[in-house]
Amino acid sequence: MVLILIVLLVRILPVPFPGSHPFAFPRKPGGPSPYTPALIFNDTVSVASGTPTFNLSLTQSHSYMWRFNVTIGSVKINLTDPKTGSVFWTVGPRSTGQWRLNGTGFVSFNWTAPASTYYSLVLENQNLSSWSSNGFLYTSPYSSCDIHVWDLNLFIPTRVIFA
Repeated sequence: MVLILIVLLVRILPVPFPGSHPFAFPRKPGGPSPYTPALIFNDTVSVASGTPTFNLSLTQSHSYMWRFNVTIGSVKINLTDPKTGSVFWTVGPRSTGQWRLNGTGFVSFNWTAPASTYYSLVLENQNLSSWSSNGFLYTSPYSSCDIHVWDLNLFIPTRVIFA
């Protein structure tokens, strides 16, 4: 009987041995979840010429949080279907809708994938053409953008540090 209780306790409590799985104690009811959305893409992209393209595998009906922070210059970002070239959305100067960046700035939004497939995230340096906003002309030879994408339907355990 005692052996059974010890085995049950060992399976419930975190074991600090190499190779053991991390364990997060549930926090108080109504408090933050012990799980966070999975970060599936994280990069700082500098664009001087060309159009850097990143292929992302997205799952149908999963919601994704997109966060772009243009720190230098001006960038236009398209999410396209690489097979057909269809553009699902555009972020940046001259874009329509709610995801507009006027040169440097920050934008964050959620988007749900209509199909399970590869999508291309394509960046274009808008400083290569004349573009101005609020009377300022952007003359930087390159642009830089921090990009983060989370899958809001996939969760990973939050690391809990015990002191």
